[in-house]
Amino acid sequence: MGRHYEIDGKLYPSVTTILSIIRKPYLERWRGEIGNEDADCIMEEAGELGSEIHDIAENIARGKLWDATSEDAVKMGEALESWFADNVLDVIATEQFVFHPLYQYAGRLDLIALVRGDEHPSIIDIKTGGVWPEAYLQLAAYQTAYERQHRKWIERRIVLHVDKKNPGSIIAKDAPHDNVTDWNMFLYALELYRYFNKSEPGKGQIVKITGGKEHD
Repeated sequence: MGRHYEIDGKLYPSVTTILSIIRKPYLERWRGEIGNEDADCIMEEAGELGSEIHDIAENIARGKLWDATSEDAVKMGEALESWFADNVLDVIATEQFVFHPLYQYAGRLDLIALVRGDEHPSIIDIKTGGVWPEAYLQLAAYQTAYERQHRKWIERRIVLHVDKKNPGSIIAKDAPHDNVTDWNMFLYALELYRYFNKSEPGKGQIVKITGGKEHD
């Protein structure tokens, strides 16, 4: 079922859980080539690195010191620090929980920041693996929920690709489509997810939210 958030007694599927309904033929082919066991090991290692880089990015955004567990993670952290210094004028929010009470989905966005040269803040998602089209649907869902909750305009949706295959390299990729288009695509995915997933999530898949914060 994937992660769900419990808000006021109601379960909201996470944005990434909803988008898991979209088939990923490239991953299916890759798993077929190397086998599920090896693929699972690689995915677990990639997930751990991704979590570490997100923690580093959060510390940088909050102006805190950071450390890393590997040489590659150090290079990726230094690249992030340099990118922030060159491009970010102001951090509006980091690791911000958002939800949409009408469409009943939720999630935690990476970063909202005012980027140099822009008039309004941008919503930014950090990726360490591949950047796939559904990443921009994810950002559209976050943007729509954030704007509804906070009544603040988001100027751009940006995927910040901190490439684990080339540590030290960062590419900022703007969404190729407008937010309305990607929002509508997200809504299609949401309808498909609800159509095919009727069972309740397990306790380990539910995160309770009170006052915008997670707790056990």
